[in-house]
Amino acid sequence: MVEAPIIIDTIANDTDNIVKPFQVEGESVEASVRGRATRLGTVLDKILSAHNYPDIVAKTLGEVLVLTATLGSMIKHDGKLTIQAKADGVIKLLVADYSASGELRGYADVDYEKLKVIGDAPDMETILGDGYLAITMDQGADTERYQGIVELSGKTLSDCAVEYFTNSEQTPTAMRLSAAKDPVTGNWRGGGIMVQHLPKGEVGSTRNLSSDTKEQWARASVFLESVKDVELLDPALELDTLLYRLFHEEGVRVYEASKIKHGCRCSQEKLSAVLSQFSNDELQDMADEGKIEMTCEFCNKAFYFEV
Repeated sequence: MVEAPIIIDTIANDTDNIVKPFQVEGESVEASVRGRATRLGTVLDKILSAHNYPDIVAKTLGEVLVLTATLGSMIKHDGKLTIQAKADGVIKLLVADYSASGELRGYADVDYEKLKVIGDAPDMETILGDGYLAITMDQGADTERYQGIVELSGKTLSDCAVEYFTNSEQTPTAMRLSAAKDPVTGNWRGGGIMVQHLPKGEVGSTRNLSSDTKEQWARASVFLESVKDVELLDPALELDTLLYRLFHEEGVRVYEASKIKHGCRCSQEKLSAVLSQFSNDELQDMADEGKIEMTCEFCNKAFYFEV
């Protein structure tokens, strides 16, 4: 069989800190499988390095950040996507958000007493325990805010995300997420690929996963399962090459990448507005030697206010 070529509509100059949409091409049926591939380098390292997280916590937050960038890149205009995992394990809270300008940030709240007794190779159930994963999409002032919630279940965060799309979106989804510290540089890297089987039909009419595209979806999801963590993270392996490696039998069309950057929306002015809601007596109680210190949970930057 002649291999179908990869079709690159736009070639990005930078192969890191990007999300690249793609479409798996079918030979005889209209394309029903689309996806996004994400690669995070310096952006992920900057977010995780702002806190002295234990490696297992940083890895978990890193995967959430990859997921947030992947889904957030679908937002248009002035929207924002937030992913929050609330749990009763070692990690009590994970929060990551992405703005339509491409800014990504995140943080974790850790129970360090539980961390002491989890062992050397904890699974996701041990790290997070019982809880839920919430995905909130805000497309701007003129659009209704949407939130979907799913229980934390499965062996990985990828499993949780797939369950979310199955239950909330009724869209068959396959996903791989990975984050790890580079053994040479010590810097954190992340990567992920998501594919979805898009139903036929428009909003307001019958939407179904037609029989003529089920085989295409089955093949694409199986191919995705073959991807290795090292392939998701390797800076020398461009996403175009990886996508071709996975889907060359079907053919794959790759679109222009979205750039991801680290960005925190904290500021002296915003925190001052928060403090303005307290009485003078309450501000005096917060102060230490006439100053109040406030630290941003996302970027760990400290702000000082005189009272």
